[in-house]
Amino acid sequence: MDALTKDLLLRPTIVEDFPFLVAIEREAFPNPWPEEAFTDFLLPWAWTLEFEHEIVGYIFYHGVCEEMVIINIALKPAYQGKGWGEYLLMKSMDQLILKGVIRFYLDVRVSNVKARSLYEKHGFQPIGIRKNYYSHPEEDAIVMGKQVS
Repeated sequence: MDALTKDLLLRPTIVEDFPFLVAIEREAFPNPWPEEAFTDFLLPWAWTLEFEHEIVGYIFYHGVCEEMVIINIALKPAYQGKGWGEYLLMKSMDQLILKGVIRFYLDVRVSNVKARSLYEKHGFQPIGIRKNYYSHPEEDAIVMGKQVS
């Protein structure tokens, strides 16, 4: 663990985090989720990332039994490019693996080469395409999956 990640705290998300997560969502994405999408429905599989007591990112999963889908992951733009997204991804997946999850899935924009590279680095493989999945701008999604041995 490097000097930057030793000060990170990954913890379960609570309802009181939602206003901060909505703000991050609006900063991080051209077509953000609406505020109404941030509900306690997300809480069973949601983690919040803090740095020096500041909420800087989050990841949401949804799934059943041994399978989870990453439905959203974001970091404040000021904290991107530091490896914290990778930390958020890997540490949250580790938590789910401890609970018996063995398969992970996600959708990623075709143009998001940086995210695709991160996912591939950690064993995700392309398994399909969702035509015109994203809007603003309209774009296909690559469906990626990972099997944990």
